[in-house]
Amino acid sequence: MVTRFSRSTLLLKRPSAVKGKSAKRLLSGLLLGCITVPTMAHAQIEASPLVPAFLPDGFDKGRNVSVTERPRPEYDPLGVNLGGFKLFPKVETGVGYSDNVYLTNGNKEGDGFAVFNPSARLRSEWDRHQVQLQAAGAFRRFFNNSVRNEDAFNLGALGRLDVGNALSVTGEAQYAQQFETPITGDVASNLAVLSQYERDFLSLRGQYGVGQGRLILAADRSHFSFDPIKLPSGTVIDQENRDRTLHRVTGQAEYAVTPSVSFYGQVNYTDTNYDTNFLPGIANRDSDSYRAIAGTNFDLSGLVRGTLGVGYAKRNFNSPLYKDVDGLSVEAKVEYFPTELTTLGVNARRVIEDSNIGNINAYFDNRFSLRVDHELLRNLVLNAIGEYAQQDFIGSARKTTFYRGSGGARYFINRLLGLQLQMSYIKRDTTGEDLGQTFDEFRGQLTLVVQR
Repeated sequence: MVTRFSRSTLLLKRPSAVKGKSAKRLLSGLLLGCITVPTMAHAQIEASPLVPAFLPDGFDKGRNVSVTERPRPEYDPLGVNLGGFKLFPKVETGVGYSDNVYLTNGNKEGDGFAVFNPSARLRSEWDRHQVQLQAAGAFRRFFNNSVRNEDAFNLGALGRLDVGNALSVTGEAQYAQQFETPITGDVASNLAVLSQYERDFLSLRGQYGVGQGRLILAADRSHFSFDPIKLPSGTVIDQENRDRTLHRVTGQAEYAVTPSVSFYGQVNYTDTNYDTNFLPGIANRDSDSYRAIAGTNFDLSGLVRGTLGVGYAKRNFNSPLYKDVDGLSVEAKVEYFPTELTTLGVNARRVIEDSNIGNINAYFDNRFSLRVDHELLRNLVLNAIGEYAQQDFIGSARKTTFYRGSGGARYFINRLLGLQLQMSYIKRDTTGEDLGQTFDEFRGQLTLVVQR
């Protein structure tokens, strides 16, 4: 049975399955037997549910090194020399447990899972120009709930041409198969957890820097193709009306008032075109979007570095069925260095995103996170993360709020081996109809890292 993905409430029904108590006991024993410290976040609240950031972060001027960036010569992988290139292969494999596999409010289904995440990165070792290729997979198998199995991958290529000392041109291509995060306002969370999509991404970016100034111009294209959602009941929900192509142009000018502090202005235009109508005879949410922000980049040695930007965003829909939206837009990322062994990071973001829930066309996506990384030992790094996300659906009283707390540890055994322990708790509250269920989930995962 195939169901069209329409603007109605679609709640995920939990199948009858064997409870995951034995898997939970197995994981608990492994966690206690191997390492007993706070854990890494199994996933952060993403900066954007689907679309990559407008431009790379520009605050790092080489005056500070965070705990996670710090070189550890005795533990860092050496890679495999291949002439003018170096290859860095890595495999992560482990087991985990979720106490709410389907993100439901009642009668929660717990289950264990196994993960296998291979990756490889090939980069050039030249003095000028750069070429980088990468491939990564993320495969998850649940013990008793195969409908939640995940097969994800990402393929990428990047090339940078240095033209003289002032100008560089960078081209990038990516193709990925990914699963949606439940922290999204695009669809109800209990559907997003089963939603898979393919994304192809092409970009061309030019950067010109001379004296105290820097200009960046970037153009990119992203296409999203959403697979049908297969519910445990056997029902299939078609998502073809979510397929879309985004063409985006971004320009940024930056001026350094000191070697440590600069000010910038950024403008962006995005053209969004959906592949099909929303429903037969009903136009989809094709739109033109504009955003302008201004702010500062700073990197003060031994103290703090970051980017702060505030501006205005507007989205004009092509069809009169949808009301145009505009409002405040914010981008912020700050890292504070109280000591060489501790890094405190703060992220904040407010943008406009499309929604496919009920009769809503867009929402403001507000996100804030606080992260602490601490080097307890030379080969043991701990972190703790608190995250908050709120989605305000425009023209509606509907609202979704997410909270996540997580902790983690990375233990470096030697150059080749390491252990990662990850735990997190997420809670979702909703106000209004068609947003899916309120839920909470605990997830833990222990991973062995093998790298070269």
